[in-house]
Amino acid sequence: MKRIGIITSGGDAPGTNACIRTVARRCAYDGVELMGIFDSWDGLLADEVRPITRDDVTGIVATAGTMLRSSRSRLFLHAGDEEKAKVALAKHGIEGLVVVGGNGSQTATLKLAEAGFPAVGVPKTIDNDLAGTELTVGFLTAVEMCTHALDNLRATAESHNRVMVVEVMGRNVGWIAVEASIAGGADMALIPEFPFTLDDVCDKLKLRHEKLGRNYSMIVIAEGANDSEGVLATAGGVTDKLGRPKLGGVGQLLARELETRTGYDARCTTLGYLQRCAAPTAVDRILATRVSDKAYDLLTGGQSGMLAGLRGFEVQAVALKDVVGKEKRVTPEYYRLAQLFG
Repeated sequence: MKRIGIITSGGDAPGTNACIRTVARRCAYDGVELMGIFDSWDGLLADEVRPITRDDVTGIVATAGTMLRSSRSRLFLHAGDEEKAKVALAKHGIEGLVVVGGNGSQTATLKLAEAGFPAVGVPKTIDNDLAGTELTVGFLTAVEMCTHALDNLRATAESHNRVMVVEVMGRNVGWIAVEASIAGGADMALIPEFPFTLDDVCDKLKLRHEKLGRNYSMIVIAEGANDSEGVLATAGGVTDKLGRPKLGGVGQLLARELETRTGYDARCTTLGYLQRCAAPTAVDRILATRVSDKAYDLLTGGQSGMLAGLRGFEVQAVALKDVVGKEKRVTPEYYRLAQLFG
């Protein structure tokens, strides 16, 4: 291949720029021209495409966000969209594509590959919910940010005898909530995979405060978590551009319910975009470099329709057909660790 493209799609995640840097450097070494597609798939259709050189990526390994910018697009939601994308890519002489993104992005990658256009995936999402890889780029930085927040909020909770509720991202899976809870010593983690009742949560709080003599508690809740009776349901019919319910606010509802039911002073902090805007940790920079390096080899080696996934300690080629449509969820054994220390 003489000219390939790279695109970042979906929500931004720390380490994305390290992915771009890796592919740009590989291209520079091999004499391959790299075309950056700006503003994701909508940018492709709008001809927001220009060359990316080695000089363009100098120093970006340490920066958050994506130099190519990103968005969630409706492209690939309808039959025939793959052909639109292929025409737009061919217009710029792009012979193969590296797609840096999560579940939705890799669905698009597979559709392109099945339509005959060489395309490979790099796993990038702070939710860590992508099948076929142990870790996704951005996840560990997000966990680090949440852990720091828990460490800091503990001082306020303890000083004021409060129940501190911390809402973190996690629409369908609770990886961030669980790992941050383990690392930050939270007393409870509430996630979408495992149902809970408000009565159970209140009982655990009363046990801590009235039987064990604790004067504060820390609860981490994923934005997509809900109690079995639906009291904390936040999806009120408002959807995003992809038709998914807009989430957010479950932590506030939980704090209000806990205060009403137990009489304990309860407060909520919603971390929101602070989880994804930090400079990537060293681990995420290295992971981004390794998986992007592998993706480049897959693409130029003719292995289209593959994801560069971390399996154990090695980065391996994983068929996207075995990834798309699946979701890596927190296992009971892993969740047990978060419950063990509550």
